[in-house]
Amino acid sequence: MKKLKPATFLILLAFLFETGCTENCLSNDIHALILARGGSKGIKLKNLAEVGGSSLLARTIMTIKNSTCFRHIWVSTDDKRIAIEAQKYGATIHRRPEKFARDDTPSLHAISEFLDVHRSIQDFALFQCTSVFLKTKYIQEAVRKFDSHDCVFAAKRSHYLRWKVVDGELMPAEFDLSARPRRQDWQGDIVETGMFYFSRRKLVDNGLLQNNRCSVVEIDAKDSLEIDSSHDLTLAKYLLSSETKTEL
Repeated sequence: MKKLKPATFLILLAFLFETGCTENCLSNDIHALILARGGSKGIKLKNLAEVGGSSLLARTIMTIKNSTCFRHIWVSTDDKRIAIEAQKYGATIHRRPEKFARDDTPSLHAISEFLDVHRSIQDFALFQCTSVFLKTKYIQEAVRKFDSHDCVFAAKRSHYLRWKVVDGELMPAEFDLSARPRRQDWQGDIVETGMFYFSRRKLVDNGLLQNNRCSVVEIDAKDSLEIDSSHDLTLAKYLLSSETKTEL
C-alpha cells in the first residue's frame, strides 16, 4: 500500500476527526434554545446589535449551526424584528407570551414556558446571544460531556481572592489572611460565564437548571466577555476588529 504524503495524511486525519465529531453530535436529540426578548433596557434591542458585521443573534445562530451538533435551533422571542432576523438565519421561532418576557422574568421561567408548549423536548442547550465569543469547540465539548451528565455549563477559572461582609465586618472568603495563597498554589474558583447551559426537562420540572451532576466546559478568559452595556459592546467590536487585523 502506498504511503500517504504528510500533507495528505493531515487533511485526511482532520476530515475523519470532523466527520466523527459531526456524527457524535448529530446522534443526540438536544434542542438549541436562544432566549431573545425585545425589551432590553441597557442597550435597546441588544440582541440585534451589530458586532463584526452581524447581529449578536445572527452570530449565535451561525456558530450553533457551524458546530453541526443540533438538528433544531429555536429562538424564543416576543419581538417581530428579532423573529425576522432569527428566521433569516434558519432558526425556528417560539412566540413567547409577554408575561414571560418582562425585565424581572427569570430565564428558568421562560425555559419552562417553552418546554410546556413543546412537550416532546427532553434535553436542551440554552445559549446567550450576549456571549459574543461563543465557539464551536466549546459547544462540541459540551455535547460530549452532556452524554454522561445531567447538566453542562460554560465557566472560566478565576484566581481572584474574594471577600465577604459578615455582620457589617469585611472578612476573607475561604482563604487565610496569614497564608495568602499564590496563584500557582490553588486551582482557582470556577465561575459561570453565562455563555451556555445544557440541561434536561426533569431538572426544569423541579425548578432547577443545574444539580450536583454537572460538568463544565472551561472557557478561555479572553472569550468570556458578556455584553451587558454599551461599553461591553464597544469592547467586543474592538476585540473582533483586532482579531481580524491579526488574521490579515
